[in-house]
Amino acid sequence: MPTLSTPTIDELAESIRAAGAPRPRLPRVNAAGYGEVMTLKEALPASLPDITSLRDFGGCYLVHGRYLLHATRTRRLTFASMVDVNPLPEFIAAAAELQVTNPDTQIETIRGDFREPSLFEGLATTDASILYEVLLHQENYTEVMRNVCAKTARYICIAQPCIREELFPLPSSAALLQFADEALKDVLRTDSFWPKEPRVDRFTTAYWMWGQTTSHLIDVMNGFGWSLAEGKVVDNVCGPCWEYPLLVFARR
Repeated sequence: MPTLSTPTIDELAESIRAAGAPRPRLPRVNAAGYGEVMTLKEALPASLPDITSLRDFGGCYLVHGRYLLHATRTRRLTFASMVDVNPLPEFIAAAAELQVTNPDTQIETIRGDFREPSLFEGLATTDASILYEVLLHQENYTEVMRNVCAKTARYICIAQPCIREELFPLPSSAALLQFADEALKDVLRTDSFWPKEPRVDRFTTAYWMWGQTTSHLIDVMNGFGWSLAEGKVVDNVCGPCWEYPLLVFARR
């Protein structure tokens, strides 16, 4: 009888790459620095149709609620909510100023850790939610996504650095990087804004945890019943190993 040969892993890898295509082919753009990316992020929730309420998860750090407050001011939303483990004084002051000019807007500030499922129990449902640069810092990010989906009626905006699809033979991949060797991290940091960080041996949300591909985030959201309504990728702000997708998901 003829002997059946077992394919090598290299041969299978090529077959996997071919069978796994196509991956998301989103429009790719270049930006004149991260400042332009911030402007693009600002525009996503502000351009959502037919919303009156918006919640931002973790949007205080560095930007002091910029994306929530811009959309609230531009669209004259009736309800705006910030959930952050550390609502900064700059956000509190900016929200108070907005309340003066938009007296019909209710602005809610919740100090809490959205990794904890109990935090979501008392939240009112909003038309839209923002998840900007937070999922790569959460050890239970799929649970965070599930809980945000449950408290959002129409749209979810996600934007963050994503590791490039070309680094993985399988689509919809993600890699845990927080505990990787420093030599590998240094290569992945090339020309990116991932800073050098202390080594840790337990999950630490202050530091970079994950390399999630764009297709991974799209597929996770699809699994929770949300379809990609709008998306593009900024190609030139995170170095050779990362891209920066700007994604809007709509509930199916």
